[in-house]
Amino acid sequence: MKKYMVVLSFVVVFSMMSGFVFAGENMRINVPFAFYMGDQLFPAGEYRFDMSYGNYATGSILNIWTPKGTDTRLLGTTAGTDKDKLANQLVFNKYGQKLFLSTVTIEGYKATLKMQKLERELRSQAEQAPAVITVAQK
Repeated sequence: MKKYMVVLSFVVVFSMMSGFVFAGENMRINVPFAFYMGDQLFPAGEYRFDMSYGNYATGSILNIWTPKGTDTRLLGTTAGTDKDKLANQLVFNKYGQKLFLSTVTIEGYKATLKMQKLERELRSQAEQAPAVITVAQK
């Protein structure tokens, strides 16, 4: 009986999480260059972003589908709003030839990705602040 309750608890939690993740804003956007998300390199192509922005205290959750549905990522982010920028856009930090996804804004809701090891290393070695590249949805 105890094992049954544990399994049932996991089913309920995952059902609630999937509903939470897919609630909110979404966009499809073409990224014309390869970029890093965390420490992993992703190819150029059309990406789909779904953002759950329901909990500003703990941050947003981004669900990201890669080109041709080859991969999906679920990322925790720092949430915020930027109602002055209602356009859907991605912001990248550029160190040399490497670009890192930094911020996703969908309909004025902004999610900032947490900086991972590779980007932190490049930032500490950089002599100046990284260039900022913005890709906006048409």
